[in-house]
Amino acid sequence: MAPLHDDPEPPTVRNGALPPPRTSVARPARRRRPDPPVPEVADEAAEGEPQPQRSFGKALAAAAASTVAPGSGHLMLHRTRTGAVILGTFLLVIAVLVILVLTSDTAQLLKTALSSNVLVMATVGCIAAALAWVAVIVRAYLLARPPGLGAARQTIGVATVVALCLVVAAPLGFGANLANSQRSLLNDLFSGGGGTSAAEAIAKPKLNILLVGSDAGPDRKGARTDTMMVANIDTKSGRTVLFALPRNIQRAQFPPDSPMGEDFPDGFHNPDDPLSGDYLLNAVYAWGLTHPNVVPAGPTRDPGLNLLHETVSYMLGVQLDYYVEVNMAGFASIIDALGGLTVDVGPERIPIGGITPSGRHVRPDGYIEPGVQQLSGEQALAFARSRTNSSDYERMGRQRCLLQTILRQKSPTDMLTNFQSVAAATTNSVSTNIPQAVLPALAALAGNGISLESVSFDPSLPDPSTRDGHFSTGDPNFSYMRQVVQDAINRPPAPPAPPTSAAAPTTRADDAGKATTKKVKEDDAVAPTSLADSC
Repeated sequence: MAPLHDDPEPPTVRNGALPPPRTSVARPARRRRPDPPVPEVADEAAEGEPQPQRSFGKALAAAAASTVAPGSGHLMLHRTRTGAVILGTFLLVIAVLVILVLTSDTAQLLKTALSSNVLVMATVGCIAAALAWVAVIVRAYLLARPPGLGAARQTIGVATVVALCLVVAAPLGFGANLANSQRSLLNDLFSGGGGTSAAEAIAKPKLNILLVGSDAGPDRKGARTDTMMVANIDTKSGRTVLFALPRNIQRAQFPPDSPMGEDFPDGFHNPDDPLSGDYLLNAVYAWGLTHPNVVPAGPTRDPGLNLLHETVSYMLGVQLDYYVEVNMAGFASIIDALGGLTVDVGPERIPIGGITPSGRHVRPDGYIEPGVQQLSGEQALAFARSRTNSSDYERMGRQRCLLQTILRQKSPTDMLTNFQSVAAATTNSVSTNIPQAVLPALAALAGNGISLESVSFDPSLPDPSTRDGHFSTGDPNFSYMRQVVQDAINRPPAPPAPPTSAAAPTTRADDAGKATTKKVKEDDAVAPTSLADSC
């Protein structure tokens, strides 16, 4: 029976020595076949969709499609999931913005545009959207671009993609710059400081804002406030009554316990030189600049404006909440930035210039022709300030009508369209202590429409206490002025003006200061005049 296992034969000993050990012959290792190449699996490979063939034309088409609607280029390349997410996000953002615009009225949009926080988010959002959109365009191009392109095609491809990226980035970059400029303007111009607090202002039934136009300029030494108005604004209805103060009011009063009240107990007047123009109402500002020791500490850092603020508040018997001061030269720049104004000049042409700052009559620099004219900033300024062949009161009427014209013709859209120019002109020529927190409430009133009415303390105003029955700027009745103010702001608003046909005669701006009223009885109340009717 054969053994189950053959034991190896023991080595034979020969001549007392063992034979050399057997050496095994190394067999060559089997060469392992390389693994077959794994094809690139797209993010939609599970869906079993075939991968498109790459081509230069398809790469440009995918980039162009991504420019029109981000994500559509990925869909062209069968990157379904990625393209759907990108395109869906884009459409969702567009839908949200459209809904917000359609469901918001003008007042809400203005309030949004005047929010510094919203403007910051808009700036960041525009930049982020531009970067993301550009990345989608570039990615779509790279996914479809075939390898081994020649130098010419590479140059064409890069140039095309850069141009497409600029098409997207330019408007978004402009939007970011616009939002940031608006935020900077708000921070620079409406920094607050003085006056009624924001919470108190919004809760008050009425706000009183001092509007001042100064004649400071390179051709003038010092400054005088030739335009002075107080705007009483109803915070619920937006009804606004303008109280216009002529530049030639004499004996301006101050609180009796103030330094100016003690120095001028009978009003701002020099008995040694009663006809001196240095003691009219428009000279109070300059007096404050040269006599800062008699000026109140607030509400501004400008002593001249603080002194004017004190006397106007006391004469009219109202608390002034805020002020807005406009440099007249800057006013012209603002009108130019807005594209000019269309104004009915009236039946007679108006001289441009003709009176020097010292009061000397010279030859006018030109004329504004009669009738309906498109005025530049310089012409609008001349229209508002010209005193040649007209009185101060006619000029005041033109100023009020010019303000009405600006509010009627220039919408927030005009401001946005010309924002950069308007912002530059405004920053250099306007100062105010209205805080940003109050702006949304004021913007809401402006968006719902402002009804402007006017009372001018000039000889056209009835005054039963005088001999001729009209207000006297040379010897003003300040008690009567306070009564007129209270009657005007507490009476119901004037009814809207009835529509007029094209053939019906209209009152021109030049006639606004010429209107006279009949003598009234002592118990008659002065009603403010609608500017829409007088212009």
